[in-house]
Amino acid sequence: MRNISYIPQLMLVLALLLTACEKFLDVNVDKTLKGDATMQELLPTAQFYTAEASFQQAYVACQYAQQLGSALGANGIDTYAETDNTLGWSALYLYALPQLNTIIKKGREEAAPAYVGIAKVLTAYNLGLATVNWENVPCSQADQKNFTPAYDTQEQIYDTIAGLLDEAVVELGRNTGAKPGSEDLVYQGDLGKWTRLAYSLRARYLWHGSAKNPQQTAQAALAALEKGMQGNEDDFQLQYNSKNLSPWYSKVAVPNTTGNLSVTFANTLVDLFNGTAQGVADPRLSKVIGLKNNQTVYSGVVPGSGSGSTVDLNSKAWHSNIDSPLVMMTYSELKGIEAEARLVRHGGAGTSGEGYAAYREMISANMKKVGVADADIDAFLKNSKIDIGASKLTAEQIIREKFKSMLLIGDIWTDIRKYNYLDFPMPANPNPDLHGQRIQRMKYPDSEITRNSKAVLANQKAPEAAMWLIEK
Repeated sequence: MRNISYIPQLMLVLALLLTACEKFLDVNVDKTLKGDATMQELLPTAQFYTAEASFQQAYVACQYAQQLGSALGANGIDTYAETDNTLGWSALYLYALPQLNTIIKKGREEAAPAYVGIAKVLTAYNLGLATVNWENVPCSQADQKNFTPAYDTQEQIYDTIAGLLDEAVVELGRNTGAKPGSEDLVYQGDLGKWTRLAYSLRARYLWHGSAKNPQQTAQAALAALEKGMQGNEDDFQLQYNSKNLSPWYSKVAVPNTTGNLSVTFANTLVDLFNGTAQGVADPRLSKVIGLKNNQTVYSGVVPGSGSGSTVDLNSKAWHSNIDSPLVMMTYSELKGIEAEARLVRHGGAGTSGEGYAAYREMISANMKKVGVADADIDAFLKNSKIDIGASKLTAEQIIREKFKSMLLIGDIWTDIRKYNYLDFPMPANPNPDLHGQRIQRMKYPDSEITRNSKAVLANQKAPEAAMWLIEK
C-alpha cells in the first residue's frame, strides 16, 4: 500500500507545477516551472494541501460536532444534512497524497530518509482525515494507473497508518542525506519535532478505536504519548501571513464582514465558554470568539435555525485573524488523550494523580496558546466546577474541556461521535433521513460516484450508521 496517488495523469502534472517561494507556498503559480519538481519544491506544497484538507474537514465536522453553526437555517450543514466535502476529498487525493508519494519515491532514490520520514508522517495524517470522514477509502489499490480502485476497510486503513508512523520514526532517526530547512513550513526541518508528531498521531489514532478494547488501547496510547509532544512549541500547525492568508480568515471571517454569512459559533460551544453550561466563565471566551458590532453578550447560533447569535467568527478571534495558524494537532489534545487513557486504566471511577494532572495541563496549555494571562488560568483551574478532584473526574468532564481546547480542529468530531454526542441538543430542522439519529459520516463525492461507482456502491452506508472504529 505505500503508493497512494489516486489521480488522472493531467492532475498529477498540474500538482507538480506547484512550487514554493522562499518562506511559503506561492499560490501565483509560474506556468514555466518544470514538471519534475524536487523534494524541496514538493514538500511545502504538500503541507499546504494537507492544511487545506484539514480546513475543509473542520468546516464540515465542526458543524456536525456543534462547535460551529450555519447561517443558512434549515438549509445548513448543521441540521445533519449530508455533504460530500468534495473540496476536502480533492485536497487529499488530487494534491496532498500524490505529492507525498512522489517525495517518498524521490527520497528513496536520493537517499534522503528525512524527507521520506516526514512524507510518511503526513501521509498517515491525511489517511486519518480521509477515514474519519468517509470510513472506507481508496488506499492500497490507489495509484495513477488505476482510476477505479477497490476501497480499503477502515480497519485496514488504521493498520496502514500505524505502519506508516512506525516506518517514519525509523526514517527520521537515520540522520543521513539531505535534510529540509525553511521549505519545511511546519517545523523548519526539526526532525525531533517530526518524530514527536509521529508518536502523537500514533496515540491519536490508537485512541480513536478505544471503544473496542479500552484497557489494551489505553496502555498502547500511553506508551506512544510518552514520546510525543512536549509542549505547545511542538504543535502541528501551518502558520499563515499577510500574503498567504489563513483560511478561517479568507474563507469565513472576510465573507462574514461583507454580509456573505456562512458559519459562526454554535450555542453549544458558546454556552460552555460563557458559563451557562458549566457555571464558570472560561477566560478564553473573548480570545477565541468575536462579538458582532455593538453586542456585549455572548450567544451562539442555535444549530439548524440560523438564528440567536450575537457572536461572529471574525478577524479579531484567535483562529481567524489574517495570519492565524491552521491548527491540526496540539500538545493540549495529547494531554486530553492521556487524561482519558489514564481514566480508563484507573477503572473509569475517577483517575490517578497523573491523569488529573494531564486533564489540568490540557486546559492550561491551550489557554497559554491563545494568550490567556497566567492569573486567569490559575483562577479558572481553582474554580470548584473545574477543580473537581481526581476521584470525581469523568470522561464527560474531560471531553467537554477537550471540546473547547480543540476548537476548529475537525478531529473533535471523532470524540463527539465516540461519546454519542454527549447530551448536546438535536439541531432545529434535523435531517429527516436520519430518523432522529445523529450523523456519523460524510457521503462520497459525486465525482467519485461517477468515476468509481462500483466501489462507492460497495462501501456507502446510511449517514446514521456508526463507523467501524466506534462500534464496540
